[in-house]
Amino acid sequence: MEKSCEKLEMGTRKNDRQQRSGKNRGDTIVELTKAALFSALFCVFAPHTIYVPFSPVGITLGSFLVYITAVLLGPVRGAVGIALYLLLGFFGLPVFSGYTAGVGVLMGPSGGFLLGFLPCVWVTGLFVRRRRAGSRGILLFVTGMVTGTLLLYGIGVLWFYFVYAKSTTFGEVLVTCVVPFLLPDAIKIILASVLYKPIVRLAA
Repeated sequence: MEKSCEKLEMGTRKNDRQQRSGKNRGDTIVELTKAALFSALFCVFAPHTIYVPFSPVGITLGSFLVYITAVLLGPVRGAVGIALYLLLGFFGLPVFSGYTAGVGVLMGPSGGFLLGFLPCVWVTGLFVRRRRAGSRGILLFVTGMVTGTLLLYGIGVLWFYFVYAKSTTFGEVLVTCVVPFLLPDAIKIILASVLYKPIVRLAA
C-alpha cells in the first residue's frame, strides 16, 4: 500500500513538472512573439525620417516606439525586440532612418543613437515594470522616459564624438546631436504620457 502511494505521488509530481515545463515553454513562445511584433513595428515606422539642416542625425519615431515598448513589454522583452530590430538592420534589411541598413549605418553618425535604444528601453522598462494606471504610474513612466532619453543622448553623443567625427569639438557635437532633438523628444514624451493609461489598460 505504501509503495502504491509513493508511486502515485511520484507520478503526480512528474505530471506537475511536465505541466509546468509545458506552460513555461508556451509562455516563452508568447513573449518572443510579442517581442517580434514590436520589432516589426520598428521596421515599419522607424525608417521615416525628418532631417534638420545642420545635423546628419535625423528625427524619427524611434524613441517614441521605445517608450511604448517599455510599457507593454518591460525591460527584458523590450530589449529583445529592439535587439532583433537592430539585427535585421545589421544584416541588410532597410529599417534604419531613411530606409538604410548595414554595418555602415551603425558605424555612422546615428549608430550611437540606434544602439542607445537598448539601454533606453531597459531603463524606462525598469521604471514601469509594475504598471499602474494612476498618477504614480505616469510619474514613474515620465521619470523612466527622461532617464532613458538622457542615457540615449549620452551614448549617441559619445559615439558621434569618438567614433564618427573625432575632429569635431564636444560643443559642436552637442549642437549637432542634442539641441535639434530636445523639442521633438519632449513632444514624444508628452504624447507617450498622454497615452500611458490607455496602453496600461490595453496591456492588462
